[in-house]
Amino acid sequence: MGDAIILDSIEEFIPSGTVYYILGKSGSGKSLLLKTVAGLQLVQKGEVLVDGKNILHFNQREMLAYHCRCGFVFQNAALISNMSIEENLTLFFRYNYNMSFKEAIKKVMPYIEMFQLERELKHRPAALSMGERMLVNIVRAVMHDPEYIFWDNPMANLDPASKRKVRLLFTEMKGKGKTMLLSSDDVVFGTSVASRIGYFEEGKLLFSGSLEEAKKSDLEGLQMLLHQGE
Repeated sequence: MGDAIILDSIEEFIPSGTVYYILGKSGSGKSLLLKTVAGLQLVQKGEVLVDGKNILHFNQREMLAYHCRCGFVFQNAALISNMSIEENLTLFFRYNYNMSFKEAIKKVMPYIEMFQLERELKHRPAALSMGERMLVNIVRAVMHDPEYIFWDNPMANLDPASKRKVRLLFTEMKGKGKTMLLSSDDVVFGTSVASRIGYFEEGKLLFSGSLEEAKKSDLEGLQMLLHQGE
């Protein structure tokens, strides 16, 4: 990619407990922003401050501890292909907390039952539909009660019933005061749950504010996206 600038001069403060909805066209840097703040993608310059500490300077141990405080819903599910679903989901607890399989699966089961994925536990990801993989991906992101949750287009490939359940889960996490960053093509969903909106074009943050303020903005691209949700 040479000297391409993907995220450019972004300065933003996100208070604890905020649901921050990231709006922008495809390729505007939304997924990269989520991964950068989550410590999954390192940038060459700048700072990402969490509790006053720059995560870009974390050593391996500090970064692992930070990742344990985070949950990430990947756009492509990103499950481990040679593990069963139950192995994918219990890995976090077994690796980070030295839990037995029995202890770990007990932590996971309430969310498995919520999305009716019991029959898929013994299967590998390839045997599941993309929608089912997305649900497993969502379970993995929230099962350990993280402080920070990053949602990268969570409604993609879901049927209407699953979308309703994800909305309820998201609302539950919001009610618990989780700090959440959301990128979603479902503008109705995004604007209904957001406490703050950030609009991006070509890696630049052009707007940050409430939904009411966004509706009054003269940014054409932002208005086009908002109208998709009407």
